Amino acid sequence: FVQGVQALLRDTPLGANLFKALAKPETVKQILKEPYYDETQVTDELVDVLLSPLLTEGADRIVFDTLSYSAGPLPEQLLQDPRLTVPVWVCWGEKDPWTPAPRVRALDRYPSVRRVI
Repeated sequence: FVQGVQALLRDTPLGANLFKALAKPETVKQILKEPYYDETQVTDELVDVLLSPLLTEGADRIVFDTLSYSAGPLPEQLLQDPRLTVPVWVCWGEKDPWTPAPRVRALDRYPSVRRVI
């Protein structure tokens, strides 16, 4: 299902139209406010720095191509790798809106994790 949606966005006019609708300063600003604890840090300058490259021709295709790739291994997968022999400190903010606290705190079960802060 996910691959079908990715292909639809990447390979049809629907994706380009959706991208154009979202690639607007007010939309980007609103999206950025979600992960920023201090919303005053989401300035017009920050929005411009992030949005400007997205307004170039072909940017929609690049963004959808990038979103179609795997995000890579999960932290849990990396932490159980027996080749990991160095101590790991997991740094996380309690106001992180995207990563639930129980999941982060559970990382301390891996032998290489020395601290979860």
